[in-house]
Amino acid sequence: MEIKNDSITILVVDDEESLREICKDALKDEGYEVLQAESGQDALNVIMSNDIDLVISDLRMPEMNGLQLLEKIKEKNLDLDFLVMTGFATIETAVECMKMGAADYLPKPFNINHLLVKVNKVVRSRLEKKEQKRLSNIVRLLNLSNALNSQLDLKSICYEFVLQVQRNFSPDSVVLFLGRDNQRGLRKTVVRGRLFREDPDLFARVQSLAETSLEKCSSHLLDSRNVSGLPIFNGHDFPYSMMMVPLFSQMSKVGVIVLLRKESRVFSNDELQLLSVFAVHVSTAIQNAKMYSRIRDQNIDIIYSYAKAVEAKDYYTKGHSDRVAVYAMKLGSYLQLNTKELDALYTAGVLHDIGKIGVPDHILNKPSQLDEEEFEVMKSHPTIARDILSQVWTMKDILPVVYHHHERVDGKGYPDGIADGQIPELAKIISVVDAFEAMTSDRAYRKALPWEKARDILLKGRGTQWEDDLVDQWIKLVTDKGFATIQNETLLKPHLPGQN
Repeated sequence: MEIKNDSITILVVDDEESLREICKDALKDEGYEVLQAESGQDALNVIMSNDIDLVISDLRMPEMNGLQLLEKIKEKNLDLDFLVMTGFATIETAVECMKMGAADYLPKPFNINHLLVKVNKVVRSRLEKKEQKRLSNIVRLLNLSNALNSQLDLKSICYEFVLQVQRNFSPDSVVLFLGRDNQRGLRKTVVRGRLFREDPDLFARVQSLAETSLEKCSSHLLDSRNVSGLPIFNGHDFPYSMMMVPLFSQMSKVGVIVLLRKESRVFSNDELQLLSVFAVHVSTAIQNAKMYSRIRDQNIDIIYSYAKAVEAKDYYTKGHSDRVAVYAMKLGSYLQLNTKELDALYTAGVLHDIGKIGVPDHILNKPSQLDEEEFEVMKSHPTIARDILSQVWTMKDILPVVYHHHERVDGKGYPDGIADGQIPELAKIISVVDAFEAMTSDRAYRKALPWEKARDILLKGRGTQWEDDLVDQWIKLVTDKGFATIQNETLLKPHLPGQN
């Protein structure tokens, strides 16, 4: 690896000015940036106000010796390398420094070439580690992007982001604040860890600072050394290290992420920079999720109005789609489907008969059995539904469910006549509860059947018209809960996916 010395800053620490000057001249000739300090305390002050890559320090110094300086550096978790200069009498102390994390030691007296060999070795190792860290950070960002891209709804994105933050930064506590829609201030969205939960006063101060951070689009890296500069923490103990980064995307203020550690593990500037990049990624994902949700809600409202228009054509099917949607969600929950599948079931249930908007009224409202020609027209409603829903990209996941909800597991259904292994699982659920709801409701051509009669028809059709296990599970659910209870619960206000 080619060493770009001008990007490396070295601090030479020794109480002998002549030795410092010799080292400084030699290192500057090599292209390094060089700073000086005459004691450990002086060195610590320089380190805290500059980006230092390497400290070359003598061991024996007034105020604070080299070993104490190294201890302070390790205590504050500062990202720099340490090279010890030592005389023969302190060789054991130099070895102790190595055990504490010093990169190497340089016995006195030494010649300049020996110094440069040691320094170049340490610098090369440091740059190699930085490159490895850079590649590691790229992998972390790719993992974050993949994880966020696999989610669409806002809640899942927030939970996934906090999980990724925990994995990559190991905070003791973390809180994600999001802005309130059309209101000032922040609301906590996800909180993990005990530190925030156990100290409400600390949490309140952090939230107040977060609101200021978002307003000014400013990040914070705080610990006991610099927190006193913030009036909100004056007079309050702060034995922590904290990173706070605002989330904003395309000039839109999204929220704030806050990480907290006990002060024994101090966050670094590199971690703050990485978290800032994480924040950019999640801000975009959150904005996309909000936009997707708004578009999806608008599309669902439009399509839902079509579904209501279908029911307006037939008095006897009023409320049928809502009841099928609720039944489908109940069976899906009983089968322990995930949230995404349950949302798809609900939407498909509401929209499963939308294609009937293209079926003539005299067929929909016929008070007797349909003849063969009329039934062929009725069988076109899944295809009409597909043509309508295919124009709405947010409906792509539920389109196959709506289209295939009249297929039979024996392959004798419609519109495609596909058999069990080809029918979408959610479509088979809709098929069972759709038939059950139709049988237990009044229709133009007959009165509602008793639930026991509907149960017997389902049992007769298990394994031919409907999947046998789904029939068994639905009947068990209705039996255990009671048909009257199940039926009454469909009168509750419907919940549309994407709504809170």
